[in-house]
Amino acid sequence: MSVKPFPCRLRVQFSSYTDARLEQQQTVDIDAAIPTGVCAFNGARWRYALELVETSGRVGIADLTVTFTLQEGIATDTSLGVQYVFDKWSTENYVAMPAALYAGNRFDARRMPYPPLLDDPADIGVDVPTIITDVPRLNHTDGPSRVQLLTRDLATPAVGIHFPGARRGWWLLTDPSTILGVSGIAIAENDTRTQAIVSLTAPGMREDTCYHGGRMDAPSPDRGTTFYPDDTVTLRLRVYTFVCLDVPALYAKFLEIRQDLTGPATLRHSLPFSSAWAIQEEKYNAQNWEAERGYYSVGMRDSMYQDWQIGWVGGAMSTFPLLLDGEALSQERAQRTLDFAFTGQAASGFFHGVGHHGEWIGDGFSKPHASNWHLIRKSSDALYFLLKHFLLLARQDAAWTLPVAWETGTRRLADAFVRLWEQYGQFGQFVDVETGELCVGGSTSAAIAPAGLALASQYFGEEQYLTVAQAAASAMYEQFTQAGYTTGGPGEILQCPDSESAYGLLESFVVLYEVTGDAVWLSRASKMADQCASWCVSYDYAFPKNSLFGRLDMRSAGSVWANVQNKHSAPGICTLSGDALLKLYRATGNTRYLTLLRETAHNITQYLSRDDRRVGEMPAGWMNERVNLSDWAEPIGEIFHGSCWCEVSCMLTYAEVPGLYVQPDSGFVCAIDHIDAEVLAHDDAGITLRLCNPTAFPASVKVLIENATATATPLGQVALFGCPRVALPAGEAHEVRITHEGTLLNVESLAV
Repeated sequence: MSVKPFPCRLRVQFSSYTDARLEQQQTVDIDAAIPTGVCAFNGARWRYALELVETSGRVGIADLTVTFTLQEGIATDTSLGVQYVFDKWSTENYVAMPAALYAGNRFDARRMPYPPLLDDPADIGVDVPTIITDVPRLNHTDGPSRVQLLTRDLATPAVGIHFPGARRGWWLLTDPSTILGVSGIAIAENDTRTQAIVSLTAPGMREDTCYHGGRMDAPSPDRGTTFYPDDTVTLRLRVYTFVCLDVPALYAKFLEIRQDLTGPATLRHSLPFSSAWAIQEEKYNAQNWEAERGYYSVGMRDSMYQDWQIGWVGGAMSTFPLLLDGEALSQERAQRTLDFAFTGQAASGFFHGVGHHGEWIGDGFSKPHASNWHLIRKSSDALYFLLKHFLLLARQDAAWTLPVAWETGTRRLADAFVRLWEQYGQFGQFVDVETGELCVGGSTSAAIAPAGLALASQYFGEEQYLTVAQAAASAMYEQFTQAGYTTGGPGEILQCPDSESAYGLLESFVVLYEVTGDAVWLSRASKMADQCASWCVSYDYAFPKNSLFGRLDMRSAGSVWANVQNKHSAPGICTLSGDALLKLYRATGNTRYLTLLRETAHNITQYLSRDDRRVGEMPAGWMNERVNLSDWAEPIGEIFHGSCWCEVSCMLTYAEVPGLYVQPDSGFVCAIDHIDAEVLAHDDAGITLRLCNPTAFPASVKVLIENATATATPLGQVALFGCPRVALPAGEAHEVRITHEGTLLNVESLAV
């Protein structure tokens, strides 16, 4: 394989610095035909050696290692690197860096204090372009255009490019670190945008300034290294070139390769789902219950945003797992919370975003021009989860009837989305909560609304809801999925690309497939899930040993980056279980979707503070949203003291993700909970498993049993209601027999 898959050159780079200011730089063109060379730089003499090896049996893949050795002199404040130089460049090329750069982040940008909100009348309206905050981005106007990041700023250390003119794709993967620590990973364009350079450097250097705390002008803390004779550093890359017809194909390749260098994530068993659930249910009833007005708050009520917010961070969402798996008290309080939620419905049919001390508050961060603004994502979540509640209650009690206030309110909410679509042809990002008029358009803020409308069409028998659901989902697919980014999930990042709206759109595509049976939604769901994978950390980052996460030996794989503004990963998906990935695996047979779910679901419970293992100073049952790999706000590996939305994601995981998935006919078994599953026997009648719980906590494992032939039938909602469970005491193993008919028999209990 040539190092020149496109019109490009491969170079080695030598740079010297004063603090983070570049003083000198020298580059040397290299080629596989001349694998070694010597370079004099800044008073020192270097030898570099290139090794390029095509990966056996895999076309279009090559491993590249470049080893630098200092032969003479002392090199102070130095960084070494490799460059791919693309000489025939175009701004039409799509550039991705997982969790940091989507379409190059080549959008209009505004520098604003946190929390940002549009305030210039020219930026506010129905048809405004995508506007983001001051984040790393390629410039879409004149002037310098460069993105400088470190490998720890990315969910996977990688750069991807789609070349639409050549109909080709290109991915570069690298190791998270070298012996010098994290590496630098960057892309820079010349002023005329006719050349681009993708570079990898060790140690990682962000020259002059870096992104920190929502601004691009923070002084860079990065420093070069002092090298002595015989010091050696090696950079390892894997480069993929392939036919790539569109941007979704770029992400399809990414899903396939994201762990090629680091290998599969190693999952460590610590706290089973059921034991985490017991801690959380107790915490919610002891600390989250607001007795005066009768609802589960989203936090500790120390501010209005920690009191009540519909959707997004858990309002009327935490109630679903509490209703499904909770004790009688939790179920009663969950229904009372839904009663309370409907008191917050505005004249438009949408819900007020925030409630505090009996007052309804808008989502405009107390800014006068936005006092009535409502983040449409919140009402979208509400519509979807209300229908999930109704379907669950009907399963729990065949005689249950929908309360009049709930039925009327939910229909009003669905009708509000229909009116919004019919008037504007979009759902936008912010609406006037009283009038329903669109204030800020664009985005996929309401990405999950089609899922809610589709369920509403089934529940209420209203065909119009499904018509609008499909039209809106199709529009979002064409405008956003095909373009390779989604926006508008969080309310405090303007319209930066984010993971929350990405997973919301995945949920809608999967629900539409299940409701309609139309395979087009399955195809779209796959493309969306491939993009979602780019937000998920694919490896275990080495946290500083003296940091909180270092001391607790936290594993970062499976955590989900928030967005390109708030540069931290988080324990789970905001705010979903991820069971759409299980449904997608069933429908497609692609086990990579199941692996993606398994990593996120399995690892989420490690972040839950408990009496025997406090996470910082947090009480038992608290979980914080920060998984800090990057220098965003708190130091790397640290958190702030706070109970967050990810607690809801953890509860939803127990409610909707099976701890064990078994196909007795095919013999396929996947343990997602904190247990090991070994196949002892598999025959025409069924399968025998040895299930082991090596943790110090009891596990009541939910088991989803189905034959492979049943996977063509959608699971639908509330799929784990009434599912069998296996009780595994701490430190014990059981043998179980599962027949093709789905009968689960406990055979033998064994000590581990």
